[in-house]
Amino acid sequence: QTINKKTDVNAGIDETFVSIVPNAQLALSNPDYMITAGDIYSLTYAAGNTPVSFHIAVDSGYKIKVSNLAILDVAGKSYVTVKKQVEEIVQKNYPLSGAQFILTTPAAFTVTVTGEVKETKEQKAWALTRLSEVLNGITTGYASNRKVTVTGLNGKVKTYDLFKALRNGDMSQNPYVRPGDVITVNRYERRVTVKGAVERPGTYELLKNENLKDLVNFYGNGLAPMADTSRIELTRYTNRDAE
Repeated sequence: QTINKKTDVNAGIDETFVSIVPNAQLALSNPDYMITAGDIYSLTYAAGNTPVSFHIAVDSGYKIKVSNLAILDVAGKSYVTVKKQVEEIVQKNYPLSGAQFILTTPAAFTVTVTGEVKETKEQKAWALTRLSEVLNGITTGYASNRKVTVTGLNGKVKTYDLFKALRNGDMSQNPYVRPGDVITVNRYERRVTVKGAVERPGTYELLKNENLKDLVNFYGNGLAPMADTSRIELTRYTNRDAE
């Protein structure tokens, strides 16, 4: 995927967005790549002295036919797992066949994004697109990054904390999106800005029960060496809409 910029001529602003370009080499090198509806694979092997080669397309039913040897259910499985299964099936029937099951064309798909975004829309993605990439450049100023809800095609609902992923590297909180996901960006409840003599000044969304100490020591990563704690100023806005 590549990053581009476009200009909204009506609003007069630049907006960064991610251009999705599925890449077979990236998919083949990533053990987490999941079999995805729309993928196209090649299967080659030797049946005795006869070379066999054909393409296998994965549809939304996630059933693939392995030559005339078997039908596999590949839903929820990684490419690494399915590759091993397919090649073992072929080799069991044709020993020394040199079976090769290779991803040739990764699928592209869309997910729906709603909630605190500039407009509800379908975003393009592929199986190695993470949640944060889908949201890049389209959220409003009131969007929460601590509570992003993803509803899968199977109806299962999961909530993710993107701050933990982007700050702490907890990538379980920044999952790869899947075809048909509906992503809901919730509105933040409490956002606080810390500036001055702290190591990481910025604006942070605090969780319930977190306080000024958490803001300075955790989010701000502690006081700077020359900080004067006798001159801490606290400004509180009574208008929720004030930034």
